[in-house]
Amino acid sequence: MKFDLLVTGGDVLDPGAGLRGVMDIGIVGGKIAAVAPSLPATQALRTVSAKGRYVFPGLVDLHAHVFLNGHDMGMRTDAFLRPTGVTTLCDAGSAGSANFVGLRDLLDNHVRTRVRAFVNLSAIGITGISRGGELSHFPYADPEGCAKAIKENPDLAIGVKLRFGPNLVWEYSAEPVKLARRTAEMAGGVPMMMHITDSPVPLPALIEHMKPGDIVTHCYHGRNHGIMGQEKQFVLKEVVEAQRAGIVFDCAHGRSHFNFSMIEKALEQGFLPDTISTDLTMTSAMNGPVWDLPTTMTKLLHFGLPLEEVVRRTTATPARIMGYAGTVGTLAPGANADIAVFELRDGRFELKDTDGNVVTAKRRLISQLTIKEGRVWYERPAE
Repeated sequence: MKFDLLVTGGDVLDPGAGLRGVMDIGIVGGKIAAVAPSLPATQALRTVSAKGRYVFPGLVDLHAHVFLNGHDMGMRTDAFLRPTGVTTLCDAGSAGSANFVGLRDLLDNHVRTRVRAFVNLSAIGITGISRGGELSHFPYADPEGCAKAIKENPDLAIGVKLRFGPNLVWEYSAEPVKLARRTAEMAGGVPMMMHITDSPVPLPALIEHMKPGDIVTHCYHGRNHGIMGQEKQFVLKEVVEAQRAGIVFDCAHGRSHFNFSMIEKALEQGFLPDTISTDLTMTSAMNGPVWDLPTTMTKLLHFGLPLEEVVRRTTATPARIMGYAGTVGTLAPGANADIAVFELRDGRFELKDTDGNVVTAKRRLISQLTIKEGRVWYERPAE
């Protein structure tokens, strides 16, 4: 077999496909054609060495914002993501029914990163208006329009987004959650994602209205009514039961949703995030403390989450949630040839959470090479 590209000698780690060990990866026509301990370099048009590096599937970020305030990363999305190993992301409800067509146009014509999106329950989406959030005024809720946008864009829209928090919803009760869930049913039984930070309502009173496959995002924030309630010592039994029942808990770092103390306690108690994501925006990519998905992964590594589980939660699991199981987030033959090559570098690396707390990590993931659909998308300059 003639390969368009051959990635050789890397330590392949693909938890979703059960691949682990030093192997070569052959690519033909933008797809993974073969994965084996040794593939003939003479059969390849181009060979790239990954010796001494880890080889992951292209990373998948379940929660980011391409279209926040109607632009944000926008046409710069590819530039932000190429150096980070991320080839696929989900826009987490930046647009609602009134402006989803704008997001669609941007993605169709200006962005090569593979993107799917949640549609905001609010018609106006996340606009950054100063006098309250997108659902602080009830008439902005548009369940029919949200469901219609999802049905009319099945290749792009995957679910309903609700932000629940102070000044974000029209009333502090479970009613916004119930409406989002009904909207998800109207759209064909799609998942809903609920942002939950500094909630005026205890989390158990909200998640009882969610179904398996729904997503609680920002699960490691250190503010009111999180996964540990007001005491912030132990993960609530209702939260543990919800995760066991199939509700997804996504960490979604963001600018104010990632507290080291919460993470350390939760991991010690065996409560792991189902997915690791960034809530990336242009501001948090340029000024931190998020920076990018590899930095968020490094933070979870520092607190003891094994590398294999970090990779699973940034590849196979979010890919499945986004409807890409078997084609994205894996290096199995037949999948899209998205590959992320990383160095796990030893040293002393300062990491900061969203509340100003600082830790010093002994290891850091550093992106070396990004391949998307069989083409080299980024190569780290020699140091």
